Amino acid sequence: MKGTFKPSRKGTRHPLLMYRRMMDRVWKYTLVLGLVLAVATRWHLLRERDIFGWSSNIWIFAAAALSLIVCIFAFVTRYMAYVQVREDALRLYTPFLRLKISYRRIRSVHPVLLQQLFPPEKSTWAQRSFIEPFYGLTALVVELRGYPMDPNLLRLFLPKQMFSPRSPGFVIMVKDWMKFSTEFDSLHGAWLQNQGMRQQTGKG
Repeated sequence: MKGTFKPSRKGTRHPLLMYRRMMDRVWKYTLVLGLVLAVATRWHLLRERDIFGWSSNIWIFAAAALSLIVCIFAFVTRYMAYVQVREDALRLYTPFLRLKISYRRIRSVHPVLLQQLFPPEKSTWAQRSFIEPFYGLTALVVELRGYPMDPNLLRLFLPKQMFSPRSPGFVIMVKDWMKFSTEFDSLHGAWLQNQGMRQQTGKG
């Protein structure tokens, strides 16, 4: 019908701040490691040895090159990870992961202060160091009935702080959590309405 309002079928691409935090650390650490190894090779700071038929300096140079490649990759891709609400699912994207979380799998999405999920006094030094920039900020917890794939495999691609410590689910940290929440409520509500209409049509 003319003039009927139709909600957008997808929301904004919200960058995943925790993923960016992880990659920021990776590129900084690998940059330092690569430079140290490069200097060690250039100035012969380590005693040269033969390892598997190759000079140790060659192995050190290869390690330095690999470290710098990882550094460049982490630096370039740190802004590529995002979460987006779609008409039928929640999409979570990283350079190596394309995850589609069906609305049937989602139990709820609710805001929470990050320090309530990861209390500083109960966290290790490494955990506090990673999360500290986010203390005082609001995250969104996406509670799931179950992960869409093996959680051990997911942990290879996502920082462990993105996994809810209380139940199966993800901790989503974005710049504008209210906008993300509004988009989810709108599209999820439209999906529920559509499912209800299908059921009524099927019964009829």
